[in-house]
Amino acid sequence: MKLTSRSWLWIGLGSMIVLSLLWKWMPAQGSGGRLRSLPTSGLGFVGRDMPLTETEARIYRRAEVVKRFYQAGGQPFILTAVDGAHDRHAVHDPIYCLRGDGWQVVREQTVTVPGGRATLLNLARSGRHTEVVFWFTDRQERHSSAWRAWWLSLLHRISLGQSGCEPALLLLQPGSAEIPNWASLFARCPFLFEV
Repeated sequence: MKLTSRSWLWIGLGSMIVLSLLWKWMPAQGSGGRLRSLPTSGLGFVGRDMPLTETEARIYRRAEVVKRFYQAGGQPFILTAVDGAHDRHAVHDPIYCLRGDGWQVVREQTVTVPGGRATLLNLARSGRHTEVVFWFTDRQERHSSAWRAWWLSLLHRISLGQSGCEPALLLLQPGSAEIPNWASLFARCPFLFEV
């Protein structure tokens, strides 16, 4: 039986539908639970869990999320870590949410962190200024490209978990009005880079 161009198009369309269903309904394999390893205390730091806001709870309904207030070397900060192994939509570019919350990105720069790079955002809203640092991680390296995180997530799901870990998002923000020295926090909190 000879396949015509039309037949190949139908086969391609059918394959895409099957892959789309797999992508949508099959959770990523082997990634869940890694955020539970984030310590609440250690040498030079102490933390406590924080409740999610209503909006966060709605956005992260099926994802594993840790939201924690930390004090490290007299510098308070809030960590929000999101593992989207069970909800691929939960791990996304945080700039969208920050802008949606009314923050304007004044400056965006790449900073070096252990194992890769992160994005440092200077933000402004209603006369207030703050900073946020975020990166995506697959346990091997860190980067701040949402497109790369999406691509790694796609590969992870298509390979049924054989291509490495599902990317997780780590976002740090000040825990008070004072902006922390991020480099100092990174040195005091190496656990941030073990997720």
